[in-house]
Amino acid sequence: MNIRPALYLVCSLGTLPLPLLATSDPLAQLSDQFAPQMSDSELAGLRGRYVSAHGIHYFGIEFISTLTTAQSRQTAAMNLALSVEQHTPRLDIRIKEGASAVATAPASAPVQGAGLVQVMQLEGRGNSSVNLTGIGTTPLEMAGELVSAGHYQQQGVLGTASYSVSGNYAGLQFNTPDGSVRLEQSLRGTDFSRGLLQLNRVRGDGLQTLNQTRIWFSR
Repeated sequence: MNIRPALYLVCSLGTLPLPLLATSDPLAQLSDQFAPQMSDSELAGLRGRYVSAHGIHYFGIEFISTLTTAQSRQTAAMNLALSVEQHTPRLDIRIKEGASAVATAPASAPVQGAGLVQVMQLEGRGNSSVNLTGIGTTPLEMAGELVSAGHYQQQGVLGTASYSVSGNYAGLQFNTPDGSVRLEQSLRGTDFSRGLLQLNRVRGDGLQTLNQTRIWFSR
């Protein structure tokens, strides 16, 4: 009988040291500038500020989820940007090109916690998975197809990418047909009050998954 090792890890409001990984691992896809260290002086002007005449006038967040197998790779990507134009908030939503509007979206993972919640569930052999979050102080370069709030799906060679923006959820999910991989990155809760979720669930062998969240503030 073959018993696969399983690992379950939940991290809330904290960071974890990452193991040394081979160059073929998802970390090799990251830029060296993905999450530069920010000094207290840079953060001091942002703490406690909200959108106002003298506060933050731009907030952007980018979700990128990638599954890599021995045969192929598929990426889901989503950008959200909130800016203020003449005292009026404006939300731009962009997703990877080629998605179609759908009536409903898959349910979010029932994960407890608030703030920054990172979940890793691994089962199998030869897998590597990463949840990574970075913060910057310059606007992100928006890319993808501009869409309205709603639900969207895109079929790919490895699975289905789902995108959703509503009053209590904004994010993406990636699911394989056999349920072996589930990736999710989202803002949750009423008015997104529960914060950010990164979920990385893998059941199989020789799979590489990567969740990247990048957050930008600008004054």
